[in-house]
Amino acid sequence: LTGGGTVHMACRSQEKAATAREQLLKETGVPSDRCHVHIVDMSSVRQIKAFARTFCKGRFGARLDCVVNNAGCMHHKPEKTPEGNERNFATNTLGTFVLTEELLPILQKTPKSIQQTSADPARVITVSSGGAYTQKLDVKDLQTKSGFNDGTYIYAQNKRQQVALTEKWGRISESGMPLRSDSKSPQRKVVFQSMHPGWVDTPTLRASMPDFYNQFKSKLRKPDQGADTIVWLATSKESLNHPQGSFFLDRKAQSKVLWGTWTSNTEQEADQLYTHLQALSKRSEPSKEFFGQYENMLEETSPSSSRL
Repeated sequence: LTGGGTVHMACRSQEKAATAREQLLKETGVPSDRCHVHIVDMSSVRQIKAFARTFCKGRFGARLDCVVNNAGCMHHKPEKTPEGNERNFATNTLGTFVLTEELLPILQKTPKSIQQTSADPARVITVSSGGAYTQKLDVKDLQTKSGFNDGTYIYAQNKRQQVALTEKWGRISESGMPLRSDSKSPQRKVVFQSMHPGWVDTPTLRASMPDFYNQFKSKLRKPDQGADTIVWLATSKESLNHPQGSFFLDRKAQSKVLWGTWTSNTEQEADQLYTHLQALSKRSEPSKEFFGQYENMLEETSPSSSRL
């Protein structure tokens, strides 16, 4: 916000989103039209598509410079969404995939102020977790159909999926192959990176992992410490020197697996994950009612750059 951009917050809870927005505006002192809230259930493919496609029409601004995939959940009991997906997977992995893929047309749209598409790339940052280190990508059972035993395990598996998905996006981007676009005009480059913020003291951590919180609460990071690398990846030129698909902590690229473990995945496995997510996404399309929720949200669009 303080850098001149406009922030769009896609949130599930209206109350929590309003509180966060109020705090951001108070701390930064920017005008209220520079920070917007959109209510989006990140476990709903239909709702995500309606929001993202409305965004791509320029309803909320003419350009989009950065997407931060930060939504997440950890349910300890089996639960399916109305679309038939396991809710942890639907929110943490499928939701991340659908939002990013659906926003690619506006991310790839080259702003008039940029002469060369590689001069100022758009960016996608996916917030994973150190829990990914404990899991190997299991492409045969992405939604834990073999048995729901522990929400912590499933969350870690989802976070491994996010790292592999970011690798796949990065490979596509670096290859020069089209990501996705509804325009024949020159495409702006999109850079994909993932990161983990360290163990941060958040309400979600306290509620989902109370024993872990009570044991390590004196060593947990503050939210602004966890967010530092996200902001750095979203705004700095220095971060663009790293290969796409990297995995960051504290502004440094990290190994994606612990030495001596079995948690690495092949490119073919990441490809399988990507193909499976594409198929799941195609199963659900939004109705007019879903689009109506977002078409009426803003009366005017902002010419400022946006970060989601």
